[in-house]
Amino acid sequence: MILRIQHRTHFVYDAPAYESHNELRLAPVDGPGQRCLAFGVSTAPASAIIEYADAFGNRVHAVSIHPPHDALAILAEAVVERTAAAPPARTRDVTFAEFLAEDDARSQEYQEFLTPSRYVPFSDRLRRFFWQARPRPTEGVGEYAARAVAYVRDQFEYEPGSTDVHSTIEDLLTSGGGVCQDFAHLTIGLLRLAGIPTRYVSGYLAPVSTAPGNPPPEQATHAWVEALLPGSTWTGFDPTHRGPTRPEHVRIGIGRDYADVPPLRGVYRSHGTTQTMGVDVRIEPLAAWTGGVPGEQ
Repeated sequence: MILRIQHRTHFVYDAPAYESHNELRLAPVDGPGQRCLAFGVSTAPASAIIEYADAFGNRVHAVSIHPPHDALAILAEAVVERTAAAPPARTRDVTFAEFLAEDDARSQEYQEFLTPSRYVPFSDRLRRFFWQARPRPTEGVGEYAARAVAYVRDQFEYEPGSTDVHSTIEDLLTSGGGVCQDFAHLTIGLLRLAGIPTRYVSGYLAPVSTAPGNPPPEQATHAWVEALLPGSTWTGFDPTHRGPTRPEHVRIGIGRDYADVPPLRGVYRSHGTTQTMGVDVRIEPLAAWTGGVPGEQ
């Protein structure tokens, strides 16, 4: 499956902005079942663009515009090939009694994915929620990971607008509803408290029903988790959809939580006080790809 992704972000300022600097984490990464065939960034007005890798290996594009401008448009385009990666080979599902015997060594190697983070604080409320769904000593680690993913989704409604990108799991536990980012954070909290290294994944979820040549529906970025299961590699789970990830999941980057992989983050100078932002994401399958992406650097 070959997918073309167009991610447009548009800013309008109430007074001209200048010395605008933005970081984009929108470039799909290469990995099991995924290959980024092309990626490009273009802006209006024109900008200086520098690419680098962050601490987690994510591709980051720094966009800088110094002259005054009333609006800023950023277009990131990618062509990605997705395949159904073979399930990670595992001899057996290790029980928690066996798994926790190696807890000290695992904590040293994967500490950043086992400890609290900005959006995943280990609060008393989270610990009480975890206690309700804690693993049994004889339960397999992989079995528990799948159970925790389903448990989170069963307890909360999908309610756009009930939280925002700055919400932590405390907000989800209070409101009783949230979106993919909230479900990912809560699942991370449960699995980390259980001793399973777990990381946040930012990306896209391609529509399953769209055929090549049909207009792509409006889309948005998506979030899920990856857990490091014993005897295996990082394994993807989508709490919003209560199960494992599929070929339609396109990975952009990983981190401890959302704070490490926001699609866009930036600053600017202005004599004004407000800005408005619009985002439009389109994902469409391609029957074939012959090369080239508009705006490719």
